[in-house]
Amino acid sequence: MLLGACERPFVEVSTPGLEVVAPDLSTVLLDARVTISVSASSFRSLREVTLNGLPMMFDPAQNRWDLTLELSRGLNTLILEAADIEDVAGVDTAYAVLLPSRFIPNGPPLPSPRGGHTATILRDGSLLVLGGAEAVGGPAQGDAFQLSPTRSGFVRLSTTLNFARTGHTATRLPDERVLILGGSRSDDVAGIADLVEEVEIFDPATMRFDAVPFEGQPIRRTLHTAALRNTAAGVFIDLYGGRGDIRYDDDPRLGTRRDLRTFEFVNDTLIARNTLASAPFLDAAIAGHTETQVPFGSYFIFGSFFDDQFADEASFAITYTSPSEFSIEDTPPLLTPRTRHAAGTLAGDFLIILGGRQALPSQTLDETELFSVRTRRFFRLPGTVASVKRFGHTATNLSAQRILLVGGFGTNGNSLTLSEFFDASLVN
Repeated sequence: MLLGACERPFVEVSTPGLEVVAPDLSTVLLDARVTISVSASSFRSLREVTLNGLPMMFDPAQNRWDLTLELSRGLNTLILEAADIEDVAGVDTAYAVLLPSRFIPNGPPLPSPRGGHTATILRDGSLLVLGGAEAVGGPAQGDAFQLSPTRSGFVRLSTTLNFARTGHTATRLPDERVLILGGSRSDDVAGIADLVEEVEIFDPATMRFDAVPFEGQPIRRTLHTAALRNTAAGVFIDLYGGRGDIRYDDDPRLGTRRDLRTFEFVNDTLIARNTLASAPFLDAAIAGHTETQVPFGSYFIFGSFFDDQFADEASFAITYTSPSEFSIEDTPPLLTPRTRHAAGTLAGDFLIILGGRQALPSQTLDETELFSVRTRRFFRLPGTVASVKRFGHTATNLSAQRILLVGGFGTNGNSLTLSEFFDASLVN
């Protein structure tokens, strides 16, 4: 008989565990000086805990380890390491966001209340606001307003859209003109006949709206998004989601779309490069979402589809590798499900999600979230809330740290003239 033995009992090697218990790092921090508190656990006694290589002090009363430090503006990486008396170490990474910010009310008001409109920044820095409706379910308007950098308020242009529309998109082209696509004749689209198929373009040089010739299967959608791609192969516009025709046959049907249609703008003509049948179908059928491009990078799509009180999330990034090829990356969902919100970018790797509503207009939000492109995480912005709850509004970057929110619908379903600034340029 062969016997085996060892001189010491087997002890499982277990690395120490680490958890930040204060402050809540899922929330944006507003003060640079902060005390980080960590809970550390181990099979054996701990010898030390460090944060970014600095030793933390043990607080026996709280049974935690503390270190006070100064954060930098933006995203901060926190490397935590705990070592036990046998020098077995555990390492974890946490992230903290510092962004002193505020909403500034009483921005330049619109001449008329409006929601479901578009806002497009022009080359000279002026802001062009087009279309929209004056109430939830109300008829679309054809008005155009402009906010010039040299004026203190919006002015109504003498020219109007050729086709009143709401829930459309307005995309600034490389030649500085603005291409207007889709939309509906009513904020509460009831059927295919409500959808606006005609394409038009605004020329800031002439202040005119002109019809654009169109070739291929028409655009029949509202509350969609448009992504511009200016490539060596041509200028392409990709439309995703929205409420629209989900059949394109002799028996059209209104539904929520998940196809990605591609169009090329060439020789002042918009040409459909695919059809509903040939277009790629993405995982989520969504409307009232946002699509935001990070500088020279991916397009991030965020939104929620509400079926009564149930929310189905669309949260992913599209990265184009050629005019017709792309990849999809899933990202975490919004912290608070919402639709018809607005989004913008902030310097230092962030997207910002502002306002919106849930299933009903009475569930309109004033909550703000930040999405870190680098870490693929959402952070809630505390305390700093918009002065008014709104959805169907616009958010336009005036600078890397300053965003203008314009119009939208309030909780009573009526549209607003109000605008306000989100300012993240505050000194700590």
